[in-house]
Amino acid sequence: MNRFLNFAWRSPRVSRNGLLATLVVMSSIVVPTHAWAQSTSKGCWKITKLTTNKNSNLYTDPGTVASSWTGSTDGGGKGAYPMTIQINTPPFVPDGTLLASGVAPMVNLGDKGVGGYSPEQVLFRCSPDSAGTMFEYYATNGDNTYAGYTNVSAQSGIPETYETYYTGVVSRVTNMTTGEYVSRYWKATPLTNLDVDSQGWFLVKAKNFSQYKMEFFQCSTCPVHDNTRTGAWAWSQPVAYSAFVGGASGTIIKGNLSVGADSLNHYNGWYGNWPGSINPYGNVTVRRSATCAVTNATPVVNFPSIAIGELNQGGSRQLPITIQMQCQTTKPANLAAFASGTAANQTALGILAPPANAQSATSMGLTTTGSGVSYLLSDGYGTDPGAATGVGVALSRPGGAALNFLTNEYVTAGGTKDGWDPVLNDASANGPASGGMTSYTRTINATFKAFAPRVTPVTTGKFNATAQVVVRVQ
Repeated sequence: MNRFLNFAWRSPRVSRNGLLATLVVMSSIVVPTHAWAQSTSKGCWKITKLTTNKNSNLYTDPGTVASSWTGSTDGGGKGAYPMTIQINTPPFVPDGTLLASGVAPMVNLGDKGVGGYSPEQVLFRCSPDSAGTMFEYYATNGDNTYAGYTNVSAQSGIPETYETYYTGVVSRVTNMTTGEYVSRYWKATPLTNLDVDSQGWFLVKAKNFSQYKMEFFQCSTCPVHDNTRTGAWAWSQPVAYSAFVGGASGTIIKGNLSVGADSLNHYNGWYGNWPGSINPYGNVTVRRSATCAVTNATPVVNFPSIAIGELNQGGSRQLPITIQMQCQTTKPANLAAFASGTAANQTALGILAPPANAQSATSMGLTTTGSGVSYLLSDGYGTDPGAATGVGVALSRPGGAALNFLTNEYVTAGGTKDGWDPVLNDASANGPASGGMTSYTRTINATFKAFAPRVTPVTTGKFNATAQVVVRVQ
């Protein structure tokens, strides 16, 4: 129930031992074998520290990144998926609505949470004969009622969704390497393009494992459990896991995992040989409050042409964005009352920059002390030679106070520095409440101008970008 905006502007035209054998024969010296030996064992081993003994299966070359790691504990992955989900009632928020979504790499999914692994950290070392036998396995938490046991796809209408502890919310996890939804039945993807050490052994590093997307959807017809609890996610169980399987012979790390096996009773190896937990606990905040929905917004903001000289002298072009909203001023049952603001349980509005555009602005240093960015840059900024540089769109309230662009609509309670503003700032009611709803109109100004402070020269070119008006309980 958000709306998209399109911004456009076009500038006016201007212009790596036979020698050993020989030495032994000639000198008749008996060389102790241990001085020259290296490990001849086969299989895979978990690496938790640096070991310089070349006879050891745990040997690590100088410069290797290795340290103690625990694995996929119940508290693993803390901070990897910061998000707030808002549960409401149909039809105001239709069943099937995506409530929150986030993607995290393996470096953030271990026992220590965000940054717990280095991308180059060696988690497993496998003998040369292990080629083709090293896999990443993944499945939901199949032995837990509220974290991957019950598939509710039939009720939700959304593939591979699972029951959660919270009434009205179902979860889904996707392996971003394979594009497959994670299910209760183990799936696997080969670990390829692995680094090799000086002894020819494979090094399975944190960077070799997949990124995982965790999503939550609304489903009011799905099983009912706790329909009142709010705040930090209370169920301390991951909704899915990433595990390692590897080794052709000798020490094989596998447990009883196999493709298609039910994670309900196939979980040998947990948690030490499983690197990651995909986990709402320590990440997700749940809200149940009356709120607003965007019903309409100015579809296109088409700035008039402006010459480079004028931009360099501080010139700009400004146009209004008109936003129409409906707010639940009479709260439905089981919801907290509506309030406009940026504090917990209040409703705020923001304008979301697309990921690529937000990254461009971040690369240019156009950031805030939070997660927001101060300018919306053109599609293709820095890569498309036809895109104008040194310029962007800035936001402000009618009184001139600057607003920032959101870069993540699921990160809340950060206020202006993240791109949020109380939803009813500068808004006018369009009449009395009707059916428990009140309609409002709000205006935000969009200004096309050169960056301030100046970080790059202004160049001629086109400007096209799309942003989304978002309303969310904080």
